[in-house]
Amino acid sequence: PRSTLFPYTTLFRSAIPPSPDPAFQLLARWMIRLDGDRHRRVRDAFGGLFTARRTERYRAIIAERAAALIDQATAARSMDLVTGFARPLPFTVINDVLGVPPEDRDWIGNALTTLNLGFARQRDSDRTPVQAANDAARQMLSYFAGLLDQRAAVPASDLMTTLAARHADGEDRQDLLANCIFFVLAGHQTTTTLLTLGTHLLCTHPSAVAALQEDPGRWPAAVEEMLRLITPTTFTGVTPRTDADIHGVPCPAGQPRLLFLAAANRDPSTFPDPDRFDISRDPNPHLSFAAGAHFCLGAPLARLHGEVALSALFTRLPGLAALTPPDITASVPIRQIDHFPVTWQQDGP
Repeated sequence: PRSTLFPYTTLFRSAIPPSPDPAFQLLARWMIRLDGDRHRRVRDAFGGLFTARRTERYRAIIAERAAALIDQATAARSMDLVTGFARPLPFTVINDVLGVPPEDRDWIGNALTTLNLGFARQRDSDRTPVQAANDAARQMLSYFAGLLDQRAAVPASDLMTTLAARHADGEDRQDLLANCIFFVLAGHQTTTTLLTLGTHLLCTHPSAVAALQEDPGRWPAAVEEMLRLITPTTFTGVTPRTDADIHGVPCPAGQPRLLFLAAANRDPSTFPDPDRFDISRDPNPHLSFAAGAHFCLGAPLARLHGEVALSALFTRLPGLAALTPPDITASVPIRQIDHFPVTWQQDGP
């Protein structure tokens, strides 16, 4: 059962060791690394816009952005799904939600790429990537501090205005600024994975596509099954609060452990025939959004992207098919896909 597999009441997030590098000081402030009252304060600041009901208002925005990207690609009869659709769509939407002006988004995207590279190369003898990540962290923190001040002076209809209204100062303000960066990163990276690998699953399961076209009401369940099989975030790090024994595995208090969400999502005792893509699977208690206090804030928005964007792709691009398998370049802790070339039939004569 979920409570045994994921005993969140006895776990807390593993802390990031103190570091002189601004990039890792930034990482230590992200809500996924926090616990207790500090975690609740940050989560509450960002969480108000992400109830299922409030997220529904983004349906039209996602549909409009998806349609525009498909319009740009239609005549070519092929595209790199990652760069042409699955990455720009959630990146644009999450920046709309936060309130990052369109003219600043390319710079934010490049800075996030630099930050991620520094995290990935932290053990290299060459410190150049980490130093570049440090610069990117400083620049993004300064940028969001300025944007927060702007929204305090001139409110708008976005999350930055909501954050500015909290009038946070000191450490609380620094936590908010750090999590603006996390919000953009987490708000598009895993959704890009869902859209890319979800498309691949459907391309390789034409009977599922036919069933969805016959009954579009099945899209929500199909997206849940994609989330289970894909598991965009494959594991997470936690530390037991107290000594625990989980299925015969001793977990001493204070000793960090990795929880492999991807393995849990294919547990045959919970998911019969776990490697099969079954859009009728019910129940489907997957852990792709984790559980407990750290359940993913953006889950309703990610699900909505899957339903709206994938439905648009397979409706607007008849015969959508993979030219080659997705180019998966990493799977820990987040599945990273750099390219996925697809093609489709020309609609009409």
